[in-house]
Amino acid sequence: MHDQTIYWIWLNEMRGITLKDKRRLLSVLSTPENIFHESTTTIADILETKKQRNGSVAESRREPYGAVWNTRSLADAETILANNEQHSIHLLSPDHPHYHSIYTNDTKAPLVLYYKGRLSPPEIPITGVIGSRASTTYGNLVTKAAVATLAEKGTIVASGLSFGIDALAHQTTLEYNGITYAFIPCGLHKAQPASHSELMEQIADTGAVITPYAYGKEALPFRFIGRNAVLATWCDTLLVVEARTRSGSMHTARSALKKGKQVLAVPNTLLEPRSSGTNLLLTEGAKAYYDDQLQFGGCYNSIPTSHHDEEDVILALNGNPLTTSEIVDMIPDLSLSVMECLTEMELSGRIIFRPDGRWHLIGGL
Repeated sequence: MHDQTIYWIWLNEMRGITLKDKRRLLSVLSTPENIFHESTTTIADILETKKQRNGSVAESRREPYGAVWNTRSLADAETILANNEQHSIHLLSPDHPHYHSIYTNDTKAPLVLYYKGRLSPPEIPITGVIGSRASTTYGNLVTKAAVATLAEKGTIVASGLSFGIDALAHQTTLEYNGITYAFIPCGLHKAQPASHSELMEQIADTGAVITPYAYGKEALPFRFIGRNAVLATWCDTLLVVEARTRSGSMHTARSALKKGKQVLAVPNTLLEPRSSGTNLLLTEGAKAYYDDQLQFGGCYNSIPTSHHDEEDVILALNGNPLTTSEIVDMIPDLSLSVMECLTEMELSGRIIFRPDGRWHLIGGL
């Protein structure tokens, strides 16, 4: 097992050959160890020979694989393996029971993943919960209620350890004694962001922190994209709470849609820019998320509110229903955004938005 592990790491880390070509080599030569010991000529023949539909060999432009192959070495793989053993990092390769079906069903899944912690049985469903780093009160309320329901059902909650919705999803799962997986865009030598180091450790105590990147690799921009793709692959369902049109959450959601996953988007007012992408997803194949159990209850009370803001809104609406724009003009200095304040008051049953396009006090005119 040790020998095969080091060859999996070597093939995964090897530069100069695409993932598609590495998979092609595996389909012909079966194991990464066989690939390592094969000759340059055989490797070039496998990668360069293309067959037409009738089976005849077509001409192809041969490329110099010799320079890549003649310098191959296990040195980097040995370093990574040593770091894994020193820091209790485990490896997932395509022959691992937790990764085999994921790897088989996704042609773009990496050859190797690294993780800390413990993985639950693979038959347990996984729901990803992602969203804005600068989440609103509304987004926080929905996240806490949704994640509480998932945790109580025994569903694994996956997210990206980022600020906002991601961190809240992990924290809420832990509060409900559930299992959560965090997917990060760097090696397991650090948390990303670094301020979530303690949260990362808490997740690994009962769940797992997973990454496609070896120990010591930093969170470069392109690695966020790789992390997002892996997260989308692992989830059976992806819940997008809040997302701007151009955001990592949108990249993850679209990746999940392409992979045939169920994507649920939380609808929100068109006036909230942090949900512009979430609303757009509803036109791209995502389904609207709703849950009869979203009564918020204790989740609502965990979000701090400003009684001063509420009093100002109630005073403005007293016997005088107003549009959102009119409220903005009358109360320009709310400590929360206007939509956050109005949404919070609507969820708690203080006000209601009626068909006349105005906000009304409950029990008012």
